[in-house]
Amino acid sequence: MREEITATVQMIYDCPAEASLSAQSDMIHDDIVRLLDADSNNDVQMSGITIQHVQSEAMTYGNTEPRPNLVWQCDQMKDLLGQAYPDAQSTGDALMFALCDLRHLADQHNLAFGLWDKSAYRIYVAENQ
Repeated sequence: MREEITATVQMIYDCPAEASLSAQSDMIHDDIVRLLDADSNNDVQMSGITIQHVQSEAMTYGNTEPRPNLVWQCDQMKDLLGQAYPDAQSTGDALMFALCDLRHLADQHNLAFGLWDKSAYRIYVAENQ
């Protein structure tokens, strides 16, 4: 009897820095596909892959530059929250509703919200150093 097992694996790749993150993701995917060739000496075989998340070296190690226009972007986000949630009692309530909706959006697109939130937090910390 056989069963399907889902394994979550972290792999670290060396990629051309001039390539976009999307292009690097494609290169990584192509490299991993080699694992789909069954090894006749082993009783396990990979049957498929999905790349859920890729992250640049700068994001991993927190060496990012503060984004320009950060104050303007924060003001824009506050305005957008007010437009999206006009019945919210406060900016905090609107933020709470937005985070809830972003989690639903991540679920709809099969994205791991926690991973993206962790990446966002790393940017936030780097920008506030």
